[in-house]
Amino acid sequence: MTKNKTYRAAVYLRLSREDGDVADGGKQVSNSIANQKELVMDYLKSHPEITVVSTYTDDGFSGVNFERPEFQRMLSDIRATVEQQ
Repeated sequence: MTKNKTYRAAVYLRLSREDGDVADGGKQVSNSIANQKELVMDYLKSHPEITVVSTYTDDGFSGVNFERPEFQRMLSDIRATVEQQ
């Protein structure tokens, strides 16, 4: 008997420079962030075993270091989840 594996995932989106804005649920985000999100969501459509639990977006933050608000929030959420297990 084979058990189907399921995975919980976070989506992390980041762009370091302004790229023009588009509306995303009433919020203005850069066009490239919207494109990243669309690509990830299209990928996830063909992977029903992956459940997205949160989405984190750092728009306008450099990838040179990890001092990005949403990246840090994602790490905190991961730590909290691991501690609960």
